[in-house]
Amino acid sequence: MKTLRLFVNVLAFLTILPLDKDERFTAEDFGRFPGMFPLVGLVLGLFLLLLRFVMAAPGVPDPVVAIVLVTIHVIFTRGFHLDGLADTMDALLSHRTREEKLRIMKDPHQGTFGVLSILLDVLLKTALLTALLRTGIVPLALVLFPVLGRWSVSVVATMCRYARREGGLGQPLVDNAGGREFAEAAVLTVVIAAPFGLLALGAAAFATLCGLALVYVWNRTLEGITGDLMGATVELTEVAVLFFLVMAAG
Repeated sequence: MKTLRLFVNVLAFLTILPLDKDERFTAEDFGRFPGMFPLVGLVLGLFLLLLRFVMAAPGVPDPVVAIVLVTIHVIFTRGFHLDGLADTMDALLSHRTREEKLRIMKDPHQGTFGVLSILLDVLLKTALLTALLRTGIVPLALVLFPVLGRWSVSVVATMCRYARREGGLGQPLVDNAGGREFAEAAVLTVVIAAPFGLLALGAAAFATLCGLALVYVWNRTLEGITGDLMGATVELTEVAVLFFLVMAAG
């Protein structure tokens, strides 16, 4: 029963779904969240797949379907990860010191690099989904890319330390996540991907490499991660996985 309450809390934390959070959860409970991240991706992916089939019946053009799917994707996550991507790009492309980059990420105002990163992310996802909608791997692609984006952040969250010395929203999650959560997320990812065959397992392996690469980048540039960097991890991996699937389908 506690596992179910944990999953409800993870969904409430990462999505717009109006779920009642259990306020009694401890810092150790927050550390369990990364083990559940791929399941959140599965909920989103199945919803996107359902929408795609609903819109296919009246013959909605593929570019319009792709725009709707990307829009629903953003709404479902409250733009949470896009905000993290924008803050990350503003910071990392500023060529400032580590401390100044961390300060930039806390600034509520958006800079040029942040705005451009959101625009490019949305455009790329729309274009890549349009291409995938014309292939025979639509169910695989729509279910899998949100799962693998969140598997990648499970990798990052369990393999990095928290970057801010003064603490922050993501610190209890990062400080209390470890090998158990990595293993749980890995098993869930394989179980979700395996029914789709070798291509899906290949995409999962590719997403793992993306996560490991971002562990290196985040540790090298900021000596750890923050909530913004976890959001950026999701967005960057989702785009990379969609590129992988488009190339594989072609």
